[in-house]
Amino acid sequence: MKHKTRNYLILIFFGAIACMLFFFVSRFTTINNPFYGTPANGIPDLSVPIKGKSFEIHKIIGGSWNEIRYDPMNNFYIVATDKKIIKINSRGDISFVLDLNDRDFHGNPDFMEYHRRSHFVMSWNGIYDLSKENLVFQVFEKQLNTDGEMEWDEWVENFKDLYKKSENVLWGYKKAALNVGVKPLYFNRNGKWIVLYTLKNVSQINLAKTFARFRLNYKEDFIPDKFNKLYLLKDIEKKGAYSDYNNFDQTYNNDAYLENNMQYEKKVSIETISFKKEVYNEVPYTLIPSEFSGTAVNKLHIGNDNLIFKTKAIKRAGFGQKPLQDYFYLFEVPSKFKTENTLSFLYYKYPTNWNSDNNEGVYVIRENK
Repeated sequence: MKHKTRNYLILIFFGAIACMLFFFVSRFTTINNPFYGTPANGIPDLSVPIKGKSFEIHKIIGGSWNEIRYDPMNNFYIVATDKKIIKINSRGDISFVLDLNDRDFHGNPDFMEYHRRSHFVMSWNGIYDLSKENLVFQVFEKQLNTDGEMEWDEWVENFKDLYKKSENVLWGYKKAALNVGVKPLYFNRNGKWIVLYTLKNVSQINLAKTFARFRLNYKEDFIPDKFNKLYLLKDIEKKGAYSDYNNFDQTYNNDAYLENNMQYEKKVSIETISFKKEVYNEVPYTLIPSEFSGTAVNKLHIGNDNLIFKTKAIKRAGFGQKPLQDYFYLFEVPSKFKTENTLSFLYYKYPTNWNSDNNEGVYVIRENK
């Protein structure tokens, strides 16, 4: 009996040692468990076209500084970067690409102003309406007060007349006429565009949440602009994550977003089915691993399709069960605008250049072509 008890204790002892060794290897070294998960060999990268029986994942653009918006009135999507804007139609095809390179009044290199939340893009001399089927540049009919020196009464009279009679009114922010610091206000009436620049030394344009706001002077209330709004998409799992430039880390203050009052429903889901550790970062001034970077095999589920692909991911080293960081965002349109054929978007945004690759960027999840 004593002999059997001693054997049990020895087995328990070596079992505990084995568990501790397995824990140490899995949490503090780059050695991988050969019996866990799906091998990455033969699995395509995300950047390669991924097709299922009914759906496919199609890349729109690379990079990590992109914004996605939806126009419910005209049923199209915009993917915007700092250098270009891509229009996506309701089927998930690219309608056109607008290069934002521009020249100012002096011929110096500049960029056009993408008026966020709208489908308008402003140049120094005219405007693009992205809701049109074809990309057409419309020259401003006239530009008023470019030197900022108009008399106050005359300026107010012009403003009130233009505001009252215009179908679209936009407050500009980025462009200042002839370097005098006055900002453009854009008015669209009877199909033509007129620009009225603000007055010198009068605080009329205010930037809040990256959106321009306007008032006649600092004592007055802000006056609303007038245009059909484009809406941000949202990742339902990452509750604070909207599809704008600033908001992917879920720490950006989005309290003022009108999308906060809208409902979103999940159409697409994703899971990581295996992870292979390949590289590690160390705790500063030690040899202790702080995190591992490696290859993750992922499965995206939509309808009856399971689309499998690989990307880079990060797993924290050490104690605790912190989830794998896959850096995926699955963006959905607000529920009130959704139909059976509404598109979803996948954004893979690796946090640093360390191990980032061609997989990074925005993808549309659409029916097979």
